[in-house]
Amino acid sequence: MYPIQEISKESTMFTFTNSTQFRHHKLWLAFTFCVVALAVCLAFIFGNAKESTVISGLDIVGEGSIAFLTLAWMLAALASRPPGKVTSLLTVGLGFFLFSVSLDFLDEFFHYPEEAYWLSMIESYPAAVGMVVMTAALYQWHLEQRALNLQLRRREWDFRDHDAIDPITQLYRAEYWKTQINKLQQSGKSAVIAIIDINNFSLFNQKHGYTEGDRYLYDIAQLMIMNLRQQDLACRYAGDRFAILMPDVSPMQADVILSDIKVSIQHLAFRHSLNANAIYTTARSTQVTLLPNQRLATVLNTMLLELERAHDSAA
Repeated sequence: MYPIQEISKESTMFTFTNSTQFRHHKLWLAFTFCVVALAVCLAFIFGNAKESTVISGLDIVGEGSIAFLTLAWMLAALASRPPGKVTSLLTVGLGFFLFSVSLDFLDEFFHYPEEAYWLSMIESYPAAVGMVVMTAALYQWHLEQRALNLQLRRREWDFRDHDAIDPITQLYRAEYWKTQINKLQQSGKSAVIAIIDINNFSLFNQKHGYTEGDRYLYDIAQLMIMNLRQQDLACRYAGDRFAILMPDVSPMQADVILSDIKVSIQHLAFRHSLNANAIYTTARSTQVTLLPNQRLATVLNTMLLELERAHDSAA
């Protein structure tokens, strides 16, 4: 049996620095801290503590949860988004809103003298400003998502589930590919499905290490995306195998596309991080026109056996 690549620990290990965007948002994190600190300082400087008998526990829970969740949204946005216009607008808008809800929450513990009437004004207005800014941020986010959807068209179809994305290649896993095939069959449509296998990839891992192997697989995945049509779908099947779904295409046209992909892989000059010499590899493939009445599992078994025979004959 052709060996399946193991995923290296280095590729999937969670660390604070490589799994969040916080290191790019130090100023915005400082802004977030200052917003909360300013609200607390105003309450302590101009307010007087209330008697415990007049403090409402329900109000504390309700308003405190709003302030806490707003802070959590800000941190989540900064943790997950790269720097840019949308991130900045979201942070500013949420910051203004956080300031208002923080003062509102602190009202449950402090009351203010008449000369501090202006505090009620700055408690209300920043929230309105924040909502306007966040509306602008959501519109920019909408434009950003439209652009991203076009870029991801050959990686995903009509359903997005980031839990199903392979962390190495950034393609969806085999189950997503099978689900889209089943949807096509249920609609009565046929399509060409293909499996592409990288030759001798286990030897590459043994010689250069799994971390470099993961980098190589990522580069190969990008090549596949570049060579597919807008309506096609590429996924990682398993190990060093990739699965392609091509609707509305003849077997001859599909063969041309697959040939172009294999030629691109063959000419991919991969360079090890410690060596300037280029490394080249080849790939083999198998394809079938899947009809609506055919069982995918049966067809896949036949395709995988064909790949195994091709590997054994080449060995």
